[in-house]
Amino acid sequence: MLTEMVRLSYQHRAFYCYVILSIWIFLLVAGMYKYIGNNEKSSIQSKPLSSDVPVREFARHFKPDIKNKRIFKLCNPPDDIKIGSEGKIDGNLTLEGVIIFIRHGDRGPLSHIRNISTVNCAGDFSSNPKLESVYQNYQNFILNSTAYTQSAWSQFLGPFHGFPMLPNNVKECKIGELTTLGIGQLLKTGLILKNAYYNKLNLGNSTMLSKDVVVYSTRYRRTVQSAIALLYSLLLENEVFQNFGKISMRESSSLTFCNTDCACPAAEKFVKQYNKETSDRLKSHPAVIELIKQSSNVVFEMPDQAQTKHPDTLKDALLTYICHGSSLPCVNYESQRICVKTDHVTGLFAYIEWESKLNIKSSNRRKYGLLRAYGLLRNVVSHMVQMISESKPKIVLFSGHDKTLEYLASALGIVVDHAISPHYASRFVIEICRVNSKNENHVANDFYFRVIVNGKDVTQTIAFCKNSNYYSDNYGDKNDDGEFLKKEYKLCPIEAIIRQLHDDYFLPFNATNFKDACFNH
Repeated sequence: MLTEMVRLSYQHRAFYCYVILSIWIFLLVAGMYKYIGNNEKSSIQSKPLSSDVPVREFARHFKPDIKNKRIFKLCNPPDDIKIGSEGKIDGNLTLEGVIIFIRHGDRGPLSHIRNISTVNCAGDFSSNPKLESVYQNYQNFILNSTAYTQSAWSQFLGPFHGFPMLPNNVKECKIGELTTLGIGQLLKTGLILKNAYYNKLNLGNSTMLSKDVVVYSTRYRRTVQSAIALLYSLLLENEVFQNFGKISMRESSSLTFCNTDCACPAAEKFVKQYNKETSDRLKSHPAVIELIKQSSNVVFEMPDQAQTKHPDTLKDALLTYICHGSSLPCVNYESQRICVKTDHVTGLFAYIEWESKLNIKSSNRRKYGLLRAYGLLRNVVSHMVQMISESKPKIVLFSGHDKTLEYLASALGIVVDHAISPHYASRFVIEICRVNSKNENHVANDFYFRVIVNGKDVTQTIAFCKNSNYYSDNYGDKNDDGEFLKKEYKLCPIEAIIRQLHDDYFLPFNATNFKDACFNH
């Protein structure tokens, strides 16, 4: 009997051990499953698909927070577009004219991306009643444009007559086309520039002539539409609107606005060397290469080799989702569901930002920018001379692309972030000012200019403008001790940019003119 009890005791003990072991194995497997399911370190989210097992989705909306705030700045929503240093001159200075460069507003992607039909590209202006009203008025103006004198409208559009001015569908994101949000950005930009310059340039008088406003645009719908939206809120919404037919838009065949100074073999050589620098740098970061390759396969419907190798191409496509509050894309394969996650976006943009800071130091990039921007700068200086000798034009507008502003900033040596990587609807303004001297016959020394990029005065970052401040003779506000404070204007003499263009511009190429720099280098 005792022997039998011992035997049963061992059997029960073995059974208990078996049960405990089974429970332990179950908990171990469950814990591993949970760990794997929550692991955020993998480069691409991957889940098995089955009709019997539900797939758990991670949140794929890219939302603003402290870490990705800089990424959302690239979207440049209308509420973020605010007046800065523009027009803030007074006392002993008179504003003679402004030269404005803009990058077009928000647009659809440049390549076919997944789920584009689900992305809502309409702009929501309800938070800004003034902008919402202007947008409605602008929309009505465009829709009723045939009610105005046809010849005047044709005169205004010039070579762009027949271009559609509004998206066919306000919510649709078309490849490379300006979105409703993009129109809102330029209307808002026009409003803040109107506050800065409308009265100072006396634009409200009814005698505006064709020489008062000069407008250039590249032959892309997005740049033409951006220019017209800005002009509408800057000039045409009020009484000046009746004179819109006196303005004629002019076409540029190049995004650099180079006129006759376009062909330049040396520029192509420098850009190839610069591209090699960036390519070699990327090769030293295999993890980034893998991230770009795998994410591109998800983002683009038909990814080609170029798309899977260039971080900027992927960045541009991702902004379509980010700037319109859409979910990051996924793709379903037979056995897997692969998604782009927020970590991939922040990793990619961090690399691009880090790389851009290194690219600033590239001599090849600097030389390429100098040669590409030369024709534009010649045109700018020509308009400056007109403004100081004829007091016309009052406004010159160049509606271009990110590269337009990038080359201009590079040629002037401006290296602030918002100049070297222009976001949608970026603005680059050159103000031409005159010192109100007692002598009625003004001389060249009486004229100055300053450069303002997205509201920030960057004049003193230009090498040939440093140490050339103009100090007003008038006194401004009082300090705590009751003493008047002398106002300082960070201006650059017009003579400085003329001398730079004529005498020093081609020194980096050991040349004295554009032809020698381009063909003999």
